[in-house]
This record gives sequence, C-alpha cells and structure tokens, in this order.
Amino acid sequence: MSSDRSIGEASETMPMFDASNPPPLMVDVSDSTPMMVEVTKMLLESVHTGTALGTLTPNGLPWWCVIAGTTTVARVLLTTPISIYLHRMSVKQQSLNTLLKTWQTTLQTSMVAETRMKGKELDEDVLNKELKKRLAKKQSRLMMMHGCHPLFGLLLPIVQFPVWMCMSFAVRHLAGRSVWLIDGPGVYVMAAQGMAEEGLLWFANLTAVDPTYGLTAVLWTVCMSNSVLSHWNMRRTRHDNATLPLLPRIMQTVMYVYPFFLAGISIAQPSGLVFYWIVSALVALVQKLVFNIKAVRRVLGLPGPAPTNSQIIDRIFRT
Repeated sequence: MSSDRSIGEASETMPMFDASNPPPLMVDVSDSTPMMVEVTKMLLESVHTGTALGTLTPNGLPWWCVIAGTTTVARVLLTTPISIYLHRMSVKQQSLNTLLKTWQTTLQTSMVAETRMKGKELDEDVLNKELKKRLAKKQSRLMMMHGCHPLFGLLLPIVQFPVWMCMSFAVRHLAGRSVWLIDGPGVYVMAAQGMAEEGLLWFANLTAVDPTYGLTAVLWTVCMSNSVLSHWNMRRTRHDNATLPLLPRIMQTVMYVYPFFLAGISIAQPSGLVFYWIVSALVALVQKLVFNIKAVRRVLGLPGPAPTNSQIIDRIFRT
C-alpha cells in the first residue's frame, strides 16, 4: 500500500506532457549552421578567450570589445581598399565622360554628313537615337578597357552584404537566439559564456532586448546620418540637372526607408546584435567623413568623394 501511495504521489508531482505543445529543443546547431557563420562564431570566441587580449581579464576580453573590435577591423580591411578603388574609378569615369562629350560633337557632325551623302532625309529623332546608341557602346567599351565600368562599383555591396549577414547570424547565435533562416522551428541556442554580463553602459546583458529602446534610437540616428551624407555627396558630385532614371530614384528612396526598417527590426533583437549593427554603421559613417576631408583625399590622390550606390546604378543605366 505504501509503495502504491508513493507512486501516486510521484505521478502527481511529475509534469504532464502535452503532445500538441512539445517543449523547445536545446540542441547544438553547429551541424545545421552554414560554414561561414560557424567560422565567424569560432573567430569571435577565439578573440574573446584565446588571444593575448583575452588574457587581460579573468573572463577574457569583454564581449562588447570583441564585437566592436572585430567589426571595425573587418570593415576597415575589407571596405577601405574598395572605397579607394571606387574613388579612383570615379575620377577615370569623369575624364572619360569629358572625352566622350568632346567626341559626341564630332560623331554627330560625321553622322549628319554620312546621311546627306547617302541622299537620305535628315530625321532628327532617328539621328539622336542612333547617336545615343553609338555613344553608349563607345562609353561601355572605353570604361571596360580602363577598368572603371560602373558595374565594378557594385563590388562594395557585394562584399559588404555577405559579411554583414554572417556577423549578424553569428552574434545572434552567441546571444542565445536561433536564426529562422538556418535553424529549425522550436530550437533554442545556448548563449556564449559571458554574453549575459559583458555588455556596456545600460545594455550590460547582450542576450536581452534593450527595454529602454536606447540602442534602437542610436541605430536609427547613425543609419540616417549615413543616408543623409550619401545623398549630400551625390548631389555635390552631380554636375548635371538631368532627372535620374527610375531605379536610381528607387535606390534613393530605399536609402531613407532603410533606417526605419532596421530600427523597427532591432526592437525585438538581443542587445548584442543591435550593438553590432550600430558599430558597423558607425564605421561606415566615419569612413565617409574621413574620405570627405580634402587632406586625406589629397594624400590618397582622390580628387572627389566616392560615388554612392544610387550614382553607381545611375551610371550603369547611362552606359
């Protein structure tokens, strides 16, 4: 009887299993994580504990330092050479465009003479269409020959976006959050050691959402500053008053919508991930400001600011 009573008491204390609502799985996601994301996580963890800097404190280098430092180094090493190349490419493009404008008058005169020699009527609309076609072909050939075709300008976003995505996924995993794009549903990820207490200022817990929305406000401010500065650079370097094609105009609109979009997403993200986004955007802003300094441009041989993404799309459409 006593054994039956003990079994009954134990069954009352045991939680009931609900098959319709299974408990979340605490699993190792390294097998399903893309290799580049896993490599990024290993790199961040090695900087945290496995480097000389990581031995400065008992628990390793604070996570906020790891995120800020690796983000800054990665952006400087990857984007600075490309930005310098874009500056120099822009100078070549301006020189070639000046040459093409000079050649345009000669070509137009030649086409008029050719039409009259054939005894054909001079149709101005047909002549202008043919002139634009030949100029575009000549411009594309010249810029490809001199290594400054506008398509080359897409190199910067092509490099930036995968790095940004890998870092975002890696930091989110380190903060103990799954990524719905690469993890299965109902999967919980173990946060990295120290992420819950090695933050900065009011966001000491990098695994938690910032309840003050202070990080969201900072993120929006930095991203919007980037957009405004890019737009200002574009207006400053654009010498003609022609209306932009449709896609470049859309790019300009996206440039101003993006800060609101990213800030909205950041409200539900762990503080560590939002902090990474802030540092990444801040480094980009500082790079733009530095490249606008005349002394820096003079040392690097860069007469003008680098073209913005909208300018790159505009030049692609005009070739």
